[in-house]
Amino acid sequence: MILSSYTQDCIFASYLMKKVLRVLFALILLAAVVVGIIGYSYIYKDNLINTEDGKHSIYVKKGWSYDSLTTELFPYLIDFKSFDLLARKMNLPNKVIPGLYELPDSFGNRKLIQYLRSGQTTDVKVVLNGSLKRSQILPKISENLAIDSTDLETLMTNKSFLDSIGYNQENWPCLFVANTYFFNWASDAETVINRFINEHKRFWNEARRNKAARIDLTPNEVIILASIVDAETMKSDELPKIAGVYLNRLQQDWPLGADPTIRYLIGEEGRQRVLYADLEIESPYNTYKNLGLPPGPVLLPSAKAIDAVLNASNTEYMYFCAKADFSGYHAFAKTNAQHERNRRAYTQELNRRGIMR
Repeated sequence: MILSSYTQDCIFASYLMKKVLRVLFALILLAAVVVGIIGYSYIYKDNLINTEDGKHSIYVKKGWSYDSLTTELFPYLIDFKSFDLLARKMNLPNKVIPGLYELPDSFGNRKLIQYLRSGQTTDVKVVLNGSLKRSQILPKISENLAIDSTDLETLMTNKSFLDSIGYNQENWPCLFVANTYFFNWASDAETVINRFINEHKRFWNEARRNKAARIDLTPNEVIILASIVDAETMKSDELPKIAGVYLNRLQQDWPLGADPTIRYLIGEEGRQRVLYADLEIESPYNTYKNLGLPPGPVLLPSAKAIDAVLNASNTEYMYFCAKADFSGYHAFAKTNAQHERNRRAYTQELNRRGIMR
């Protein structure tokens, strides 16, 4: 059968149309693949420069804008444009949350933005060791935080603020308990101090407060005495016995006669000899001239020293002196005559070793 010219044209047109459609479909499919690849690259592909430890530490300060954040991130991004485009779509500019972020370098844009938006910050460690000098406490707290120690000093020298939390210029170190703490890196000074107020309350539980009341001391007074006890010995097994001697002196209205308070006054805590001239210094911290406790701690006591005061040895000893064998331990005595013998033995050994100051 011979098809008419019109029919042939229709068949040919149909063939061309199908071919065009197949080409168009192929082009659309190709375009979809290309868009998918580009989309994957923008959203999921790793976009942080690789590092040896596999992560980047990004510090976002309080009050930062999106521009500040991207300025911090820029050196670590492989493709800033793709990050910025998706970040704006995901509303990151309005959700900049301060803190330290540990970002795996395997993060693509989407995970990176989600992580920053979530505020999943990494806390930093603040370690307060027993025996820190008063002047070292605030710098040690701020060492790993965004705040400067002067921010804390401004608070802790503000009389109105100290009054509001029940402290003064001398006893404010009593607020801090030696321990390891974790903070948001971007915490401000007031947030940090409020945290320590809560930690102080947690430490001074009912059991410890009851023990303090039994020895007729307030928690702050226990801390002040513990700072002296802690400064007296490196031997933790001696702490309760030394605390017992000092409590005996307090209860019998004796001067404490504590060398650590004199060393605190003269600023030579490591000096092994306290001279008679040092004992004449006029100061409320001179426990040879004044009855009772000094107005503040001479250092940050360890929790062990605080508990040693609360659980002090029930002893009749009134005196103690470093042993002449330089073992780090002390010779205890009930009478002044016994104490003088111990003291002379130690003094003679100091002289023999040429330790004059």
